[in-house]
Amino acid sequence: MRRFLAAVLSSSLPLLVVVPADATGGRTLQYSVVATSGGIARRATVTIDFIGGSAERTMNVDVDETGDGGPVAGAAIGIEPTGALQAESPAGLTNEEEALCSLMALESEDMYGVGVGDHWERQGPVPGGRHHTRFSVLSVTDEGLVQLAVSRDLVRNDGSVARWSGTMLYDADSSVPSTISLNGNISGHADPADSGNVAMQIHLIHDTFKHY
Repeated sequence: MRRFLAAVLSSSLPLLVVVPADATGGRTLQYSVVATSGGIARRATVTIDFIGGSAERTMNVDVDETGDGGPVAGAAIGIEPTGALQAESPAGLTNEEEALCSLMALESEDMYGVGVGDHWERQGPVPGGRHHTRFSVLSVTDEGLVQLAVSRDLVRNDGSVARWSGTMLYDADSSVPSTISLNGNISGHADPADSGNVAMQIHLIHDTFKHY
């Protein structure tokens, strides 16, 4: 089956696979996060509860984060196949919540059909701005683990810009990211020269579908 999918795959645009709208309902993921800004590391746990999907192929999740300073306001998010995010909470998302939710959209791609060198890009709105994310396949294992180079630009409505780049290990069997490692630079809207370096390290630590 994998050889068949690889044969019909375009090298620049993965195929979409049809997933039942409620296929992920009731699933919970937990990720450990180390986010660094200004040389100061912040640790947190992000929990993602899958609620279900819609006829428009939007995946609905609830996102909560608990960090060093206690819980962060949760949010209900709709994840579109393009990585665009629809937020039902005005509180906004942390950098790691936004990255995780947007990269979850790879669930809509045929990740079993990709090979080294395949590349594609997706873009669309996120809370408070827009994203433009590019993917390139670095390696693929027989166990369904896909290593990707990721670059991600975020332009906010207030004029600020965030540019991220790094790698992600995606588990095609589970249809979720296993690890995400991104380094970034965020420029303020008032003075583009007033920028700061940031980073995030994200690891999957619990998945109710895998019982670990």
